[in-house]
Amino acid sequence: MIRKIMIRFFMAIFILFLSGIPTKADETHQRIERPVRESINIRQATQKAEEGWRVEREKLVARFEQLQKEQELLKNRKAELHRQVEAARPRLAAKEKQLVDIEQISSQIRPFLDELINELKFRTAEGLPFLTAERRERIHKLESIIADPDITLSEKYRKAMEALLVEAEYGFTIEVYQETIAVEGQTMLVDVFRLGRLSLFYQSLDQKHCGFYNVAGGSWQPLPASYSQGIRTAIDIGTKRRPVELIALPIGRMVIR
Repeated sequence: MIRKIMIRFFMAIFILFLSGIPTKADETHQRIERPVRESINIRQATQKAEEGWRVEREKLVARFEQLQKEQELLKNRKAELHRQVEAARPRLAAKEKQLVDIEQISSQIRPFLDELINELKFRTAEGLPFLTAERRERIHKLESIIADPDITLSEKYRKAMEALLVEAEYGFTIEVYQETIAVEGQTMLVDVFRLGRLSLFYQSLDQKHCGFYNVAGGSWQPLPASYSQGIRTAIDIGTKRRPVELIALPIGRMVIR
């Protein structure tokens, strides 16, 4: 009986020993399974990369289409400006001929130039307070030119038209700059948005306060907070941080002098 038990014990140990030794079937299985697993991992990584490339390609295609549209708009704008320039050439030629004839009517031109300078002074002093130092310096130089007897009348007229053109162009442009202003007795550094020659708007750097310049009162006045978003949008457009869009701003009444 004891002998049978010992034989069974040794047989069990022998079986456990044999089960721990890798067989050729196990080795074959590992040689087959490892490449398959690696192939699956590579395929998954490839699919992930392809998905990323597809998303990036869609973004690039959308950007390309947007740039094509913008290019077409710029081409149309360029063609329109070219037509305007060509249409203006005959008028410019006619003006140049008039400059030659001005020498014969100097007695009538000089009062006109004096009146023009007075008008520019009035617009600078009584209108919107933007680029004040630059505009006053331009008027001062124009006065010196007109008072100089060595400068021909045609040249004086040309310089006067240049100054008038610069002032006129302010009405077709927008501008954003920072300035320290006084609002109801308090000074603050603000972003100022100039809308042509129509109006000036301000917004504090923390975007908590906004307002406009009251030409009639000659001072900056606050606006309700409901206008803050519109003024912020205008400032972003003026600094080219966002495309041009329609916005509502409190222009008020226009007074023609």
